[in-house]
Amino acid sequence: MNFLEIRNRIIQCLSEYLQCSIMLNNQQNPEAEYPYLFYSAAPYTPEGGQGDYQLEKLYDGYLEKRTGEASCTFSFTCCSTDREVGNEYVLGEDEAFRFADKAAGWFLHAGYDTIAGMGITVDDVSAVQDRSTLMVDEEARRYGFDVRIRYVRTDTRKIGTIEHVVTKKGDSNEL
Repeated sequence: MNFLEIRNRIIQCLSEYLQCSIMLNNQQNPEAEYPYLFYSAAPYTPEGGQGDYQLEKLYDGYLEKRTGEASCTFSFTCCSTDREVGNEYVLGEDEAFRFADKAAGWFLHAGYDTIAGMGITVDDVSAVQDRSTLMVDEEARRYGFDVRIRYVRTDTRKIGTIEHVVTKKGDSNEL
C-alpha cells in the first residue's frame, strides 16, 4: 500500500469507530457538527538504508523495484464546545477529551487487527493533550495526540536493456 491508501483506510475505519467526522486540517470545508476530528500528516520519513532492489523481466525491458521502511506521523485533534443537545448539556472539555482518548485507544488496541491487516505497524502513540484555543468570545475545546506508523514503501521504474555495444576500435558487438 502507498501512503494515500493507508491514510484513506485509517481515516475511514477510525471515523466509523468513533461515529464522527474526521477531516484534513487547513481545508475549506464547512465546520462539522461537534464532536469532530481534524488531522494533518507528515507522509514520508525514510527510515535509513538503501532499501532492497529487485529486477523483474518484462517483454520489453526490466522493472526495477525498490522497497524500504518508511514512517509517517499523523496529528489528530478532537474539537467540541459547550452546548445543549436536546435536554442534555454537553461539556465540550469532557467530550473533546473522551473522543481524543477513544481515538488514541483505537490505535493502541481496538484497531490493531485493521492496522496489522494493512501491513503497517503503530510505532508510537503520544499522550492525549489539551490543544484548546480561544475563539472570539468562547474557547474551542480541543484535545489531540500524534501517531507514528511504519510501513513498507515500494518505488518502481522501468529500465531498458543494452542491445548494441561499440568499443573504442569501432568494433560492434550484439548482446
